[in-house]
Amino acid sequence: AAHPDQLPGREVFLGTGGSVYFLRRQDISIGSETLTIERRDPDTGRVIERRTLVEGRDYSINYMQGVVTLSAPLSGSSTVGGTITPAPGTAPETRLVVQYEYTPTAGEVDGMAYGGRLQVWVTDDIRLGLTGMVEQTDIADQTATGADLRWVIGQDSWVEAEYARSEGPGFGTAYSADGGLTIVTDAPNAGTGDAARVETRLAFADIGLAGKGHIGFWAERRTEGFSTLDHDVTADEDLVGIEAEGEITDRLSFRIRADHYRNADGKRLDEALLEASWKATDRLTWSTGLLHEDRTDPADADDNGRRTDLALKASFRESDKFTWYVFGQTTLEVSGALDRNDRAGVGAELSFGNGWSLEAEVSGGTAGAGGRALVSYENAGSSAYLGYELDPGRELDGVTQNGTDNGRLVAGARRPISDDLRVFGENTYDMFGNHKALTSTYGVEYDVSSALTFTGALDVGRVRDPAGDFDRRGLSLGVRYEDGAGLTAKGRVEVIHDRGIRTGVNSDADTILVSGAASYRIDDARRLLFTVDAADTQSNGTSIPDGEYARVSFGYAFRPVDNDRLNFLARYTYLHDMYGQRVDGSDDPGPRQKSHVLSLDVTWDANPHWTLGGKLGLRLSESAPDATTPLASNDAALVVLNARYHLTHEWDVLIEGRYLEARDAGLSESGVLATIYRHVGPHAMIGLGYNFGSFSDDLTDLTDDDEGVFINLLTQF
Repeated sequence: AAHPDQLPGREVFLGTGGSVYFLRRQDISIGSETLTIERRDPDTGRVIERRTLVEGRDYSINYMQGVVTLSAPLSGSSTVGGTITPAPGTAPETRLVVQYEYTPTAGEVDGMAYGGRLQVWVTDDIRLGLTGMVEQTDIADQTATGADLRWVIGQDSWVEAEYARSEGPGFGTAYSADGGLTIVTDAPNAGTGDAARVETRLAFADIGLAGKGHIGFWAERRTEGFSTLDHDVTADEDLVGIEAEGEITDRLSFRIRADHYRNADGKRLDEALLEASWKATDRLTWSTGLLHEDRTDPADADDNGRRTDLALKASFRESDKFTWYVFGQTTLEVSGALDRNDRAGVGAELSFGNGWSLEAEVSGGTAGAGGRALVSYENAGSSAYLGYELDPGRELDGVTQNGTDNGRLVAGARRPISDDLRVFGENTYDMFGNHKALTSTYGVEYDVSSALTFTGALDVGRVRDPAGDFDRRGLSLGVRYEDGAGLTAKGRVEVIHDRGIRTGVNSDADTILVSGAASYRIDDARRLLFTVDAADTQSNGTSIPDGEYARVSFGYAFRPVDNDRLNFLARYTYLHDMYGQRVDGSDDPGPRQKSHVLSLDVTWDANPHWTLGGKLGLRLSESAPDATTPLASNDAALVVLNARYHLTHEWDVLIEGRYLEARDAGLSESGVLATIYRHVGPHAMIGLGYNFGSFSDDLTDLTDDDEGVFINLLTQF
């Protein structure tokens, strides 16, 4: 869709051992989110395992406040559960990845975002796909294309192949290790690159082998400049690997894996793993593992050398409710700068009944002490948990460790007080050496009636660090109303008070955000519309922009039920933008303005083939190209005339003429736009067009950069 009112957001959260995670944005579009839990190799970037979460079962989300609450605590450590305990810094990380769309409160969105995917099953077993995307909103100015194939061989056997290419910068990455209190952002890669991937999984039964199990193979290549939401490649890199996992008998199973990674900067990793498990009795199971790794990293002198580790584990199943285990491992051979990886420990899992359970493990070794404990309760919609994690060798992005890491403590609970009232709370205390972080979150949802719901959230965060302290206080209040008789409304007020240094940047700021929308159906033919977005930020401008923003809009829509040939929309908009309009491919603020805009859009179906339309617009405004130039009068008028011809086979052609006159700016310009549309079902159509003029039909858009190809999606309800 051209000139989107929404932007994509994406955050990656390392599991904190808790359930509550704060998104960077609020006013999330309902149903736009996709949440996944990933286990990712920190060396190669390969996703080892990915699971998509289901709303209602696995998580809940407060769209107005941007708060995600998981149904169960999520630990970021993947060092437990296997036979081999990886060395510090090499264990796969467990991450929560949240993708969504949000309505930006401060600053207009200039640019376009469009894309599409074509997917077809050429046979019952083979699927082909083509994907394309152009993103020119906010700081992004990227074009990405891709093609993929999936061949389904059996119920658990498949082959996948994929190719992708990206040009220009995307949105970069945003990563948080403390649930969203502090977020580290990386600037997007502005280059051009390619990526290719082949992966296969073949079940034993589908290739004529006896027993349960599978074999797998993967190969990936990414070139310098390739950039996606998951990868930002600064040097050509290659990855190949194989694995096999299965049961030789009912009591004996095995797992084999080998990886080879290298990049053009000289980094290399060769890794081989062999694990076996033998169920000696119904009570006792023995497991053993052998891991060999050969590492070379010119950028890190401590990550060079070879190491071979051997581990042994004994698990005892005392009952359906109680299991305990002991394990030990030793380094057989080590060379170069790598350290030994000796470790021994004991752990247990116990279910008390009535919803209570306990998981615990404690260990010691050459990398230091480690441990975890989680007491949890889940019953009838209520839950509570108390957990502690100490991960030897843990690192936090953006934080330099000084002193001893004493781990992280998390306590939280969710409870429905009644059918109408729900509350939650969580406290996290992270003791990463001299870096101490305390985060407290409390929230409430109250259904006054079936039509009216109030929500509230309090976010309190405190970081104490020799490099700089940081404090946050945030309060958010929201309301949603829908009477079922024509009136719907929602609103949100948020107050944020930040003081101190965050990731090395002075982050003193006071922010007030207000957002709201309402719609009232007078009758089947008439409707009133209202929206408001406002923000007031007082800061030094280094961490977040300083300025004021308000956009208020009233509209009246008319579409006669008994004669729907005539449709019109009258609208008044007031825009006060002292942040500055965002310009394509740049995060620097652009034109500022104070504008009153009146507009009238009309369409008329002359006959079954022709639809005529037009738009009249008037802007009374003061504007300036930047913050250093005083505001000056910049009134303008807009006239638009168009004709749409309905072809057969659900195709439409649109020709539109535009005239813009801005006397204060000495501008008088004409433009022509042409679009061809294809109907997609009874309520939507997608169009491909070209704007031969440099201006848009939005009088609050003060940039003349709209010439070019666009894709437009139109829907009606």
